[in-house]
Amino acid sequence: MMAWGVVAAQGTPVHGGTRTIAYTSTSPHIGIQATNQGSLSESVHYVYETLFDRNADGELVGLLATGFEVSDDGLTYTFTLQPGVTFHDGTPFDAEAVKYNLERKIELQLPTWNSIPWDSIEVVDPLTVRVHLTDPAPHIVPVLSAKTWSMYSPTWAREVGPDGVKSNAVGTGAFMVEEFLPNDTLRLVKNPNYWQEGLPYLDAVVFRVITDPNTRSALLESGEVDLALGLPVPVTERLKSDSRFTIRSALGMRQYYITLNNFKAPTDDVLVRRAINHAVDKEGIIRAVFLGVGAEVAETPYMSPQVNGFSPGGVWDYDPEGAEALLEEAGWTMGPDGVRVKDGERLVVSLYTRRGSVTGDYEIAELVQGMLADVGVEVDLQVFESASFVPAVTVPKEESTYNMADLTFEVVTGDAEYVVSTTYRTDSAAPALYNRAYYGNPEVDALSDLSRQAATLEERNAIYAQIIPIVFQDAPILQLFNSVEFLAASSAVEGIYFEPAFSNWPGKYAWKNP
Repeated sequence: MMAWGVVAAQGTPVHGGTRTIAYTSTSPHIGIQATNQGSLSESVHYVYETLFDRNADGELVGLLATGFEVSDDGLTYTFTLQPGVTFHDGTPFDAEAVKYNLERKIELQLPTWNSIPWDSIEVVDPLTVRVHLTDPAPHIVPVLSAKTWSMYSPTWAREVGPDGVKSNAVGTGAFMVEEFLPNDTLRLVKNPNYWQEGLPYLDAVVFRVITDPNTRSALLESGEVDLALGLPVPVTERLKSDSRFTIRSALGMRQYYITLNNFKAPTDDVLVRRAINHAVDKEGIIRAVFLGVGAEVAETPYMSPQVNGFSPGGVWDYDPEGAEALLEEAGWTMGPDGVRVKDGERLVVSLYTRRGSVTGDYEIAELVQGMLADVGVEVDLQVFESASFVPAVTVPKEESTYNMADLTFEVVTGDAEYVVSTTYRTDSAAPALYNRAYYGNPEVDALSDLSRQAATLEERNAIYAQIIPIVFQDAPILQLFNSVEFLAASSAVEGIYFEPAFSNWPGKYAWKNP
């Protein structure tokens, strides 16, 4: 029987070989429970597994869990587990291991630990875990599919401690860590005792951190790597005509946006934030950076239509005259040098960005800089290395030094609860979660609290439909576009599919033809 993750239509799998992947990573470690970064999820799902996952059709399916039952009041979930699974160190995967991992996330308050209203976790028998909640949580299965809820070997994790789990990895996955060099190389080898019979096909997978997208492209074209991620659209368009390569694309759940610091002047003024949104030509950026094929203008902050619970909030039309009127209303009048002034202060905002971490990041920042200059806003563009960028924009609001930060956001659970809980709520402000805009609105918080009492997704989504337009009008971010994700690979590589919630290309069950 073929494993659920294998794409059967792509041909007959071949055993053996090594696949080398060039990508960019913003994480200096591989402790997935301690982070929720898409680039780390891209690699560690080869080593770790979650209770639930998404298949090649984007559907939620059981992985280490075979299924679940929920009580009538929505307060108790009973999960059944895969039999005969062991961790790489020989530790059995069982209900005690699940209880350990869930309680570890909760006790250490690791990312998204509080997105579920936990009460207690009970071991019913070796293959049954019962979770008791204080309130209904119809989103629990999507949450547990996120890679940050991966299962560690309890034996190993207890032995090495919280620092040790960041430099190695011991899971139940198809591959095991052979070597990890931070910000350089992750070398994986086949797990000979993998629980899905006949998998994986490859003997080894090597991830190489290559920060420059042009270098990633050159390595692919020279044959030094088999697959390259995050290439510029002009490169992928060119490679489409080369039979040596396969280019795939799919609309994922990644949104490009530029956070606007709601705490730091002048972006603490909603009129300024709305003006910035009107001053930027999103369609023009899509044409310039993505050749018109790599993105779709976003209708809702942080959220694409693929997300369960999506509701359209609105689109900020490209309207430079409207932007100028809003700035005038906010008291910013045009100065003699083309930069607006107010109370003797020039309208200067800082914009932090990276170069090559995701397709078009630096190019987008440059274009935004020019468009804001056209309406009298001077942008101080500051370029960071990938490794230093995230720490610079993940600080308490009192320590924040940026007005704008060029970012992307992945809805890693595929569910709108993740967006509401990690970006819309006042208590989601960085560094606790991902609200790097330091946005807060008491009405949104109250509605969010109400949504947490909803027994069904339908009831909850109806409340989200009230929340989203409020957030849109508050303009906490420069709302840009949802991205089309591209994969460029040697035509010999098959069995890779797209996972929309992580906007990435799982290849743990892939193979290479001779």
